Amino acid sequence: MVLAGDVGHAGLTTGLERVRLAARALPGRDLDEVDTSVEAFGATLAAPLVVSCMTGGTSEAGPVNRALATAAQEVGVAVGLGSGRVLLEGGDPASFDVRALAPDVPLLANLGAVQLPEVGIEGCRRLLGMTGADVLVLHLNAVQEAVQPEGDTGFRGLADRIAEVVSALDVPVVVKEVGFGLGPTDVAVLLDAGVAGIDVAGAGGTNWATVEGHRDPDAALLADAFAGWGWTTRESLDVAGALIAERPVGERPVLIASGGLADGVDAVKALCLGADLAAFGRRLVAPAADGPQEAARHLRALVGQVRIATWAVGAPSVAALGSAHLITR
Repeated sequence: MVLAGDVGHAGLTTGLERVRLAARALPGRDLDEVDTSVEAFGATLAAPLVVSCMTGGTSEAGPVNRALATAAQEVGVAVGLGSGRVLLEGGDPASFDVRALAPDVPLLANLGAVQLPEVGIEGCRRLLGMTGADVLVLHLNAVQEAVQPEGDTGFRGLADRIAEVVSALDVPVVVKEVGFGLGPTDVAVLLDAGVAGIDVAGAGGTNWATVEGHRDPDAALLADAFAGWGWTTRESLDVAGALIAERPVGERPVLIASGGLADGVDAVKALCLGADLAAFGRRLVAPAADGPQEAARHLRALVGQVRIATWAVGAPSVAALGSAHLITR
């Protein structure tokens, strides 16, 4: 469903098109001197990229996840799994069984935060054990749940539950939106909860309310009003970056940019805006459906784009990127 049809935001873009990279005709170094590596989640990544948590729990998801995991291992970037709720409910574990294919890169398990009252901390531990994941991602999808006929809208007290999970688990806990972005109030709440990472998942990419509308005609009647809902990717990065920068250096969570990023140039723009990592979801699912070689080819292209863009603004490394490498309008 995500690959077919128009499931984007109506009237909203990521906002990244209003930012340009400050191109240098004399980059000052050779291209192969540029360092694209970063440290994240206890590992060294070849590039500051994450394959977003997207799919799982269906027979079609298995080959896609295996292709993405194989590609992530080959290229050296982090990879996420789709929601593990179905796994905890006794579903087929095959589509989540990718640890052996990606033994050396961070593997991110994923669960809806709204499921925390049901599964509890032990459920989170069980999910981590079943997947062998290094990181737990809790996703926030209030509007998506609200338009689903079977949706769970019990969001009362979730901030406290997230804080409890953060305190109880021995792995990093990342919280992400699903495509409607994060504003200052929610970013501040998550920072106070002590999360290890924030994935802004801004508006401008996939609109999951619209996706639900494609599944069900009654959901479509509700979803139409939310076609332009949310904080854009750039707005979310501006907000989150500013609030994170106020924290002591040792207490700053990883900031992940996602939500409609088109390519490696968008990723570099996001890094210049303060992100530590850039995540791609829908952009990689279609190639992965054609197998691990095609997924790896597209991932390598993203890394190449990040390297070229970093070099072409005169930066020696992705870690050196910042606002000085941007032209804003």
